[in-house]
Parts: sequence; structure tokens; C-alpha cells
Amino acid sequence: MIIKIHGTSGSGKTTIIRELMKMSDPVPAICVNMKTGKTEAYILHLPGVMKPVSVLGPYGAAQCGGLDAISGTNNHVELLHRYVEWGHVIYEGLLGSECYGAMGTASERYHGDHLFAFLDTPIETCIARVKERRLIAGNNKPLNEDNTRGRVPKIERLKYRLQHEFGRNVVVLDHTRATDQLYQILKESL
Repeated sequence: MIIKIHGTSGSGKTTIIRELMKMSDPVPAICVNMKTGKTEAYILHLPGVMKPVSVLGPYGAAQCGGLDAISGTNNHVELLHRYVEWGHVIYEGLLGSECYGAMGTASERYHGDHLFAFLDTPIETCIARVKERRLIAGNNKPLNEDNTRGRVPKIERLKYRLQHEFGRNVVVLDHTRATDQLYQILKESL
């Protein structure tokens, strides 16, 4: 199973990943790119999940993580193809949340096993989280909310297109229990 998590800034994409990482037993293995020396993935062993779960992208001390921290769509596609051979794959990123792009095209090879998961987090909750995150980072400048709000219609259009034009597997995650929902999906996957 391959799962791509979609949502605007502050919707909880990274939080879900971090919560899954805490559930891993033993502690997630870190995979480092030999050329760059940077983290490219984590291997999770989740209780009750038959296969290892690879989480693409770094999730260090910074608030955000995922594929946004790895430059180049070709690198993203390469990671997807490499880690799907090990078991399940989960990935997310703000930039990829609103477009199909090269990753969507690459995922067509796994059509029936690729799930596009969209968070239903209310926009006001997202804005509040982004403001809080900025304050924690020491950024006291007023937030221009237009960027965060403007992504929502694009993400909704993509969800519609995935369902109605591309015939892809789409699920809407309840933001109050999204980690549990994804965990259950993984447990039920072969």
C-alpha cells in the first residue's frame, strides 16, 4: 500500500507521520542518502502491520518534514520506486498536496495499491496552527493567510479529479483521528 497525505499548511500531515513514528517498534530505522548524507526515509515496524512502512523525507527537529525537504521531483519519484519494494510507503508534502504531477504519474504503476488521503481539517484550525508554529519559531510577523487559504480550493480540485477523472483510490481522513484511520488502513493491507 502506498499512501499520499494531502492537506494545506497546518492540516496535520507531519503530525500524523510523527505519531506513526512513535508507534514503531523498534525505533524507526533512518535511511540516509549516500550521496548527500541527508535522511531520505524512515522504516517503521508498526504492531499488527505485516510489512515495514517507509516514510519518505526527513523529519528532524524542524516543525515540518516530508518530501518538501527533498529537492527535485525526480528524486521523489526515485524514492517512491525504491522504497515500495520494501513494503508500504507513506509520503506527504505541502507542495505536492495540490497537484498530480510527476509523482501522480509515477504512482499509476501502483494504481490499485495507491491511496490518496485528504485531511478534512477546518481552515481556521489550520491558520491557528500555522500562527502557533511561527511564534514557536520566533517569527512574530503577521501571517498572510492568503497562501494557506488559497491552497484549499486547489487541493479540493485535485481530490475531485482523482476520484472522477483519474478513477484513483481516495479517502477523506477525519482530522481528529487521522493517525488511527491510517494505521487501520495499513493493518488491513497485505
